[in-house]
Amino acid sequence: MSDDTLTHQDPPSDFGIRLMDGEEVILSLRPYRFVRFAVVQAAITIAGIPFVPLALLWAVIAEHRYHYWLTNRRVIWCHGFIGYQVRSVPLERIADVVISRTFPEMCAGISSIDIRDMTGQIQMRNAFGSGLSAKWIGVKDAPEVQKRILEQIRLVNENSKRL
Repeated sequence: MSDDTLTHQDPPSDFGIRLMDGEEVILSLRPYRFVRFAVVQAAITIAGIPFVPLALLWAVIAEHRYHYWLTNRRVIWCHGFIGYQVRSVPLERIADVVISRTFPEMCAGISSIDIRDMTGQIQMRNAFGSGLSAKWIGVKDAPEVQKRILEQIRLVNENSKRL
């Protein structure tokens, strides 16, 4: 993976994220080609071309508010426009890590990763694909990121069996 999408850093405190004792950030990602995705999504989903300039404005602002982290204990994602929402799921509660490419994502040249937890609830999504599950939009080299998440889940599950 290239250094422009993968950095080792603590989650910024302005997002209200605090690491737990013994927790370490394994990878930190920002969306790749997010602006392109938002414009394509708006053109396809929300009544077409008149909304593209609004989607472009939204994407440029929101691009700096989307961030994803994998730690040795959980996955964390932050998203928002003016405000933001921070969510996390402990690794031992993740049921599946799925690479997805919807039609708008294929048009934008991106992939996403859906991190599904064990709640079993029906996930409601809005027009931009956000919902209750973790959808990491615009993940560069998604198969490698998926592999790293699954490896971390395996390590956590092995360690919990030993205890």
